[in-house]
Amino acid sequence: MVRVGVVGYGTMGRVHSQALQAIPEAQLVVVADADPERRAQAQRDYGVDTVSSIEELLRAEDIDLVDICTPTYLHESHFAEAIKAGKHIFCEKPLARTLEEGQRMLELSSGYDKKIGIGHVVRFMPAYESIRKAVLDGEIGGAAVARTFRGGAKFPQGWHDWFADFDLSGGVILDLTIHDIDYLRWLFGDVERVYAKTTHGRTTAHLEWAFILLRFKNGVMAHVEGSWANYPGEFYTTLEIAGEGGMVSYDSRKTQPIHGVSIDGGPVAVNGSSSVSADSPYYLELKDMVDAILEDRPPRVTVEDALATLKVTLAAVESARTGQVVEL
Repeated sequence: MVRVGVVGYGTMGRVHSQALQAIPEAQLVVVADADPERRAQAQRDYGVDTVSSIEELLRAEDIDLVDICTPTYLHESHFAEAIKAGKHIFCEKPLARTLEEGQRMLELSSGYDKKIGIGHVVRFMPAYESIRKAVLDGEIGGAAVARTFRGGAKFPQGWHDWFADFDLSGGVILDLTIHDIDYLRWLFGDVERVYAKTTHGRTTAHLEWAFILLRFKNGVMAHVEGSWANYPGEFYTTLEIAGEGGMVSYDSRKTQPIHGVSIDGGPVAVNGSSSVSADSPYYLELKDMVDAILEDRPPRVTVEDALATLKVTLAAVESARTGQVVEL
């Protein structure tokens, strides 16, 4: 049994806590949050012990895994505390707010004898996994262009409205489009050039939109769009990948969200169900983390993976700031 302590009981802390209930090999035993109302909610929800800080949580000697669900700007300090205590660690994305913080986290984890996983959850979404397999299996021929969209819902709510503070959150690029950047890296490999535009500084912080153009070393081009500007709309994601032999597409708003067509109009074989899986991707990523501990293997998403994605994402932030192409 892996005994888990969750740090932060905001949106993601609640999602993770719920997902942990479905994992037979895991037990949520303590939640840390600075807000007394959130601590009371966690106690009502799961009957667990609650504390006000990660330091108090780490004094519980029976905790095996620390699940960090706090705002991005706190990740490095909480990660360092968990390393010092010798715990397994699962940390929500993005790895860190800055590249320097991420590099320090990588250095801290070098040679560490416990397991560390990072929450890039799109890698665990069955539809996205199925599309990746279809592309890698050559179902659309050589891939040439990809296009993603993520957003549509109202602005995210957070502790002291931290999402709206660019210095703390990195805005829509670092908090939202990083999901698709990580997925595309997982599919196509290294990125060599980044160009991005954003409304940051030209609209209210609560209505930010961004567009990113990625060129991968293998020649694939990707258009990545993210939006916090559709209030009060419906959150949705889309994905299209076109190749020399056809195209596969996904739209989360549709009853059958995956669609594939070959260049001659025939179907593309996308393995796996085209309907939403009964398994939450948050359950799947945390199950992978728990299994990694029990099986003594690396989790699917490592600190090295997350740092590489952070580097590309922050290059997009820099490109949007300067108006220049960033070479990687």
